[in-house]
Amino acid sequence: MVALGGMNSSFIRANDFFGEVPSFGEVPSEAERQDLVKLPDVIFIMIDDLRPMLGCYGNPHLQTSNIDRLARRGMVFDRAYCQYAKCGPSRLSMMTGLRPDSIGVYDHREREVADFRNRHRQAVSMAKWFGEQGYLTRSFGKIDHDGWDVDEDWSEPPSPGREQEMLEIVDPNNPTGTTIIADRFNCPAWQDPNVDDDHLFAGRMTNQVLKLVKTRDPNQPLFLAVGYRRPHLPLVAPRRFFDLYQPDESWLATNPNPAKDSPVLAWFNSDGYTGAIKKQGFTISKDISNREARRLNGYELRSYVGVPNEGEIPLQTQLKIVQAYAACISYVDSQVGRLLDAIDRSPRGEKTIVVLCSDHGWHLGEQGAWSKMTNFEVATRVPLIISAPQVTPGRSSMLAELVDLYPTLCELSGIPLPSHLEGESLTNEVRNPGRAEQQRFALSQFARQRETYMGRAVRSDQFRYVQWTESKTGKLVELELYDHRIDPHETVNVAKRPEYASELKKLEQWVPQFQSRLTSR
Repeated sequence: MVALGGMNSSFIRANDFFGEVPSFGEVPSEAERQDLVKLPDVIFIMIDDLRPMLGCYGNPHLQTSNIDRLARRGMVFDRAYCQYAKCGPSRLSMMTGLRPDSIGVYDHREREVADFRNRHRQAVSMAKWFGEQGYLTRSFGKIDHDGWDVDEDWSEPPSPGREQEMLEIVDPNNPTGTTIIADRFNCPAWQDPNVDDDHLFAGRMTNQVLKLVKTRDPNQPLFLAVGYRRPHLPLVAPRRFFDLYQPDESWLATNPNPAKDSPVLAWFNSDGYTGAIKKQGFTISKDISNREARRLNGYELRSYVGVPNEGEIPLQTQLKIVQAYAACISYVDSQVGRLLDAIDRSPRGEKTIVVLCSDHGWHLGEQGAWSKMTNFEVATRVPLIISAPQVTPGRSSMLAELVDLYPTLCELSGIPLPSHLEGESLTNEVRNPGRAEQQRFALSQFARQRETYMGRAVRSDQFRYVQWTESKTGKLVELELYDHRIDPHETVNVAKRPEYASELKKLEQWVPQFQSRLTSR
């Protein structure tokens, strides 16, 4: 979150929780070892592509008893937002504590990631920073985007699974055998194999994590990052989780059409899949019409087997996608439950900070879109739960951002903050909900047509404002404004309505104010 009065203001130092804690060298003295023991463990759980479709966020259908259990003992942020609704840029922002415009990585091009890391060596990752303070740091599953892990940032190299583990499916010809990595363009959109939970990667990975929790040295604090890949496509979970749900039309989006008077830039999220679209025999132009955009929208989903490559997605297919998405959430929830049980049984269980979040949300037909990669509420809003010692459970309506997690976890742990961070600590709100300054905004952004255009979205208390500009010239090309007081589902763009002129003028000042605070690229 960004406070209008300035960044990094009014922090509660984490010493209030755990006392003064020094920074440690590579070989701590006996006194330093004693101080190390005082530091809390940090368990960082990230769930890919998870919108706040959980029991603890008011969903009446989803069975998520374990995440709900964590919510009951932690602080639930009802309005938390990612900085970029795509896996790689979002995770890079979260783990470095920098905003996407400071990083300069807007897609999954590894060359740009390497260039950023070479230019900004002072932007120490969260994992590396905790390690420098004496923590054992370990990573399992997907924390950085696949292929972007830096082995040296962790005490041991990360354990993300096999190459392309995201495409894990059960072999239809040998369903009880070792799972296989599917060909990207011959992969089912969903699969409900009749297998045990630990037959799939999430279960096997959790087994590894539980072994570490049981055998680690309790005299050294642990920073443990656990990244679950589902409900990212393909939507694969054991059949028993599919059997929990029989969705009907009431589960489907109530706003299945693009927002009235909204530009195609806002909701057409297939422009990053031009290669896949060409392989299917289609083409898209830079000046794509509304009609053509509707026909090809949501191509991340459409590129999987079982979903039409173009045109309307049949009702029964939509219901199956929703069922599979829900099943994957409940499957991951069961694994989170195993992890929470192990933490509770561990010697340091009462001295453990647990954070659960996602990298971004996901469209299930809202605004005529499927998948992520927009600036709308449903793509940018994420679940965020923070449980920590001496924190009273509750809920917060304060606007929060994923870029805030790095400083928050440092403060809650009692370690110093690196100087490069652009987020603000949520410690005040975690400890004293409702007392922090409320005049804040959350900023997300998304690039279109290989960064030809950039859309920057400001989420205020009552509005979502989006400014689309040409990246090279800064020329304004489109505006969006959604009034959440009367339109929480963002169905009508009111940017051109005269009665909103004063509000628009106020909101448009926030983008340059925000950009003036960014780290120079």
